[in-house]
Amino acid sequence: MHCWFAVLTKPRSESVAQVHLQRQGFECLLPKVQRAVRRGGAVRSRIESLFPRYLFLRADPDETSLAAVRSTRGTVGLVRFGGIPAQVPDRVVERIRSRVRADDCVELATPDLEPGARVQVRSGALCGWEAVFKSYDGADRVRLLLELLGTTREIVMPRALLATRI
Repeated sequence: MHCWFAVLTKPRSESVAQVHLQRQGFECLLPKVQRAVRRGGAVRSRIESLFPRYLFLRADPDETSLAAVRSTRGTVGLVRFGGIPAQVPDRVVERIRSRVRADDCVELATPDLEPGARVQVRSGALCGWEAVFKSYDGADRVRLLLELLGTTREIVMPRALLATRI
């Protein structure tokens, strides 16, 4: 039975590993995403791996030896837990594939916060404080307006520390 496996690659070698694994007859999925990066004061668009250093490989371990993966150019080997190759559920791969656009990049979910939304800090030094969402600051950080000592201050914190207010 064919299963999906996660393959750990060498740094910045996901595409090389994918090409060489496909030459060996393996079905591979390398999800990519388009990101805006700031370099030298200019914002440029760059295509990167959605999961840096990882790709997915589909094979039937009963029919095909997975030992070749370890010695394939660009790879480190299969992700293993307790010495057993970790299988990735089909529904995870299908969910990723369903979000692939025509340009072969994955369409990420739209942000769940709109400017002006009331949020509450759920952990950290400001746990329990209420704030107003201002904007996203990168992939996993947010800018908030927080009232401190009678004035409104802008702070930046990880998105994971917030709970949306109802």
